[in-house]
Amino acid sequence: MIDLLLAVGAYILGAIPFAYLFGRLFKRVDIRQAGSGNVGAMNAFKNVNRVTGILTALADIAKGVLAVHLAVVYSNLPELYLLAAFLVVLGHNYNIFLGFKGGKGLAALAGVLLYISPMTFLYTLILVIVLVLLIRDVNTVFGVGVFSLPVFFYFQTGSIHYVLTGLAIALIIAAKHIKDFQAYREGRRGLF
Repeated sequence: MIDLLLAVGAYILGAIPFAYLFGRLFKRVDIRQAGSGNVGAMNAFKNVNRVTGILTALADIAKGVLAVHLAVVYSNLPELYLLAAFLVVLGHNYNIFLGFKGGKGLAALAGVLLYISPMTFLYTLILVIVLVLLIRDVNTVFGVGVFSLPVFFYFQTGSIHYVLTGLAIALIIAAKHIKDFQAYREGRRGLF
């Protein structure tokens, strides 16, 4: 029973819409009606204010860390923390409280990676920085860069469970970047 509660809890934790809550609290802005409409840190940073964006990013990172930590500490199943990692990002991206609209999952993923594989976080960050310098489009790079997760997980752990988790997370994050891919292909995107 505890494992089911941890899994559901990871999704619910991911679904706490910090960009929405902080936007309402600090500026009375509905982040879903501002900028891209994305319920995430970057949209909050650009369209509410920097403080709100930074607080949102930190809170979203924290929920990624917390969801995995709780599963590691309390689960009876040895790999439930990987399911929790997927579910916290899924909850962030497809938020049950906001009509299944949410963010793009990058800050929640950062928290997950910082907890379960800091080296994968570092390798992914380096790859993203290099790709941003080459492609000059942050959103497209993140949408593509997440597909390095299964590869980095494989080399870090050798675990098929990590690889499949990385692939599943990459797919749900890439799905939220489809519009960015289209805009980039049509030449409508800039660096940020």
